[in-house]
Amino acid sequence: MKQVNRFIRSVTFLMLALLMFSVQAAYASTDPISSQSTPDLLIRKIMGLAYESQQSISSGPFSVGDSLKKVEKAWGAPEDLSTVAANYWSRNVRFLYDGSTGRKTITAIDDFDPQLQTIHLSMLKELIGEPLSEVEQEGMYYVTYTDYANYKVVFVFESAWIDPNPRLNMYTVEFAPDY
Repeated sequence: MKQVNRFIRSVTFLMLALLMFSVQAAYASTDPISSQSTPDLLIRKIMGLAYESQQSISSGPFSVGDSLKKVEKAWGAPEDLSTVAANYWSRNVRFLYDGSTGRKTITAIDDFDPQLQTIHLSMLKELIGEPLSEVEQEGMYYVTYTDYANYKVVFVFESAWIDPNPRLNMYTVEFAPDY
């Protein structure tokens, strides 16, 4: 009888151990990207597009360095045009361009997609790290990142004086500056 009880306990313990390991393995196999929040994914997308192609979320397929004429051919005339900027308000994007060149070369892209407001300053710093610079100017808080080779991204937040963890309003993608 003693051996039967010992056998039953051993089998029960073994089954519990196998169950624990199988559940743990199932949780470990889930895709880590899909379990992240939307702001994290947005930040990764912003930085990835800036690094790979100097694009913003809303500017694709157009990049810094492209011709504004190329944009106008594909998207039509801008909804608002000045001597330095072409605004496509319905697409949440502004192309800053050099009007002195015949092709109107795009020098920077402003993106103001409403979903950007889900990103807070603390999230950005936690995910990307310390920025190159942080400047409070005219009621806005500018946070700059660059890889010194491909891109410079300037994130524009609400004033940090009002809220120490402000929301993102927009961001700008440019070519990396020459340092």
